[in-house]
Amino acid sequence: MMLRGSSEAKGDTIDLQAIVAGRDVDSHVSGGVVLIRFTEAALTNSGDLSAARSAMVAEFDEQKLVDAAGVIGNFQRMVRIADSTGIPVDGPMAEMSASVREELGLNDLPSARLST
Repeated sequence: MMLRGSSEAKGDTIDLQAIVAGRDVDSHVSGGVVLIRFTEAALTNSGDLSAARSAMVAEFDEQKLVDAAGVIGNFQRMVRIADSTGIPVDGPMAEMSASVREELGLNDLPSARLST
């Protein structure tokens, strides 16, 4: 929601499918491929985290690497708390996010049953 909203406000066009479609899909977000690779390596241990960090610094800088790591950690924390306590998505957020959840197939994920 935030990425789509901020992109639309700036007049940018992005492809949200890159979030679920895989690492090398061009999201049209500056440095998006590097960001996705770093996020996947940090969250899934499926890639070389050291190489992903180096790519982040090369694409952006060390501070943006730290910022991205902080965002990843914060979202992980929020999702785990919400899932473990069974916090449902409230009405307004469910309504605002309906098209994004449908577009990305998020309603089909196992954890989606915890959101309603």
